[in-house]
Amino acid sequence: MRMHSIVVRCLPAVLLPLLAASSASAQEATNTPAATQPAQGSFYLRTKLQYISVGNDPSPENREIDKVVSTTTLTYGLRRDMSLSLDLPLVYEVEDSAAGTDREFGVNDLSLTFKYRPLQIDLNPVDSVRFAAFGGVEIPSGDGDFSSHSFDPFIGGVFTAILGRHGFNQSVSYKFNTGGDEFNTRAGDGPDDALRYDSAYLFRIDPAEYSADTSAATYLTFEMNGLYETNGDNEILIGPGILYEARSFALEATVGIPIVQDVDERPETDLVVTLGLRILF
Repeated sequence: MRMHSIVVRCLPAVLLPLLAASSASAQEATNTPAATQPAQGSFYLRTKLQYISVGNDPSPENREIDKVVSTTTLTYGLRRDMSLSLDLPLVYEVEDSAAGTDREFGVNDLSLTFKYRPLQIDLNPVDSVRFAAFGGVEIPSGDGDFSSHSFDPFIGGVFTAILGRHGFNQSVSYKFNTGGDEFNTRAGDGPDDALRYDSAYLFRIDPAEYSADTSAATYLTFEMNGLYETNGDNEILIGPGILYEARSFALEATVGIPIVQDVDERPETDLVVTLGLRILF
């Protein structure tokens, strides 16, 4: 009984270094933001490789498009509750139309994001409830049709709850598009404003409980990612995924399948497959 009491008292001291090391990505699903960020003075690098298939194109070209998008995000912890992120998306695109097959490589618009977390309630060394507000601007890359050629500001908020083996994230953001092509192929990058609404559930399958020997955790994830544009277009994707999270890195994979496709002004999204790597240093 005495030994059990000592273990219980010491467990927070054992777990806190692990949780602090992975706080930048803890319980963050692949395509849904979380109210987490790196510690002050730390960097967090994340790379996502996505295969995106789009079709049913309303433009005169009637295109079928396959894309591979590599997005690298570098986040720096300004303070315990503040961070700054820069996204760099590279795109390889194969476009089939009546005119033939066209292959292009380019740079989509960059994103600069500031995040502030005004609320963090730690219920114990594992469980936590958090809220963060974020905002920023998409910066034109200037790379031909891959760029909107406009500065597009955005704002949003995200709620995160970590309760035992369960994690929940709910995010909403709004982007003010000041430019963009009429027949764009990237969701949310047309001339109309875009409202994103994302939900994620994570279940920790291993370990069932943290212990002194815990060095990593594995989660099953399920996400719903929606995008509404002020021209009336609305699209929702859902899909499962898996996340392996160690002290200084994480691996992730997920699939997105459309369940709502009320889209008239741009091609519909048929499938999204994402692989990711996260590194904390």
